[in-house]
Amino acid sequence: EIVKVAHEIVENCPSACETSCIDCLQTFRNAFYHKYLDRKQALERLDDWGPRIGVSHEIPPKQPSPEPTGGSYPVNEAERRLRQLLLAAGFEEGTRGEQIRLDRAIGTTTPDILYRAGLHDENEGVCIYLDGLSGHLHGNHRTAERDREIRNWLRSNDYEVIEIAASDLHDEGAMVRHFRKLAGYLRADDLREAVRDDTKWFTTLNEEGNQPSAFTLTIVRPTEEQRYRSCVPLVPLKAAAGQFGDPQKSVLEEDWDWVEIGTSRRLRKGMFVAQVVGRSMEPEIPDRSYCLFSAPVTGTRQGKTVLVQLRDGADPETGERYTVKRYQSEKVESDEGAWRHFRITLKPNNPDFKEIELTIDDEGEFTVIAEFLEVVV
Repeated sequence: EIVKVAHEIVENCPSACETSCIDCLQTFRNAFYHKYLDRKQALERLDDWGPRIGVSHEIPPKQPSPEPTGGSYPVNEAERRLRQLLLAAGFEEGTRGEQIRLDRAIGTTTPDILYRAGLHDENEGVCIYLDGLSGHLHGNHRTAERDREIRNWLRSNDYEVIEIAASDLHDEGAMVRHFRKLAGYLRADDLREAVRDDTKWFTTLNEEGNQPSAFTLTIVRPTEEQRYRSCVPLVPLKAAAGQFGDPQKSVLEEDWDWVEIGTSRRLRKGMFVAQVVGRSMEPEIPDRSYCLFSAPVTGTRQGKTVLVQLRDGADPETGERYTVKRYQSEKVESDEGAWRHFRITLKPNNPDFKEIELTIDDEGEFTVIAEFLEVVV
């Protein structure tokens, strides 16, 4: 009976996939081995072996890749899939690793992903938690109780909370519901409808075997309809120096070359590719890599990697007026009761390089141009 059922599964996949998919062999429990699964090879073996079950050989102790330990599966695999789904659906890169301070009795929490839109203050946002990744953590009664306490506190203090079960990552209907909720919290009404009406962001990712897209950079001559669908402008920063600072003119109106890129993101106006020179943001951004940016920067800049124009200064590493760094700010309350930036720090990822510190007196000397999205080439 077992062989018969197994034969039916691998022979008649509803999606007629080439190797394996969530309709036949893939489940969350075997996510670590998805790239090794092949239903056609399984069918050949079942036909060769026949309907009887017998011991052929002992299973070797070592698999092609390191076996997960402790009965749990790699957290990074699920987090990588969630990130790819978010980008493919049209969401921006969320903030990871930001700690939120709660009350003294509870302590702090660090959501898996934190989103803030223009409507959110720094003590507000949408917290996404990816649950079910570790039996040791999420199967523990005390840990589960603490999770509930933390998330109830967040909901009562101007945060929204979205809880995504790891098993939902391969469930199209569940992810549509989660993403519609996220778009609603961000007041992105068009995106809220799009993730339901066109689910290519989910199906395409499955067809690609949950692997990241291969990036390319090709200069093209697009029609008006092709612009911001498969290609974006290639902006040489030195040539654009005077125009970024002119509020009356968009740098993207110039007659730049256009480049076709392979990305899981949904392209839109305001995106462009530029070359980043220097090692201060390694390993995330290698020296002389071409990167995708989005302008203007929406929502809070806190913790984002941004492209900054230094009007009266220069990056100490490159001597150029443009620099890409991680933005952090401290605020103080003015006599009128309003909050103003007191100190802004442009932080490198590479510890071999120094931070660039700016104070409130320097606010007219720099401009945040765009947000870094990803390395293209």
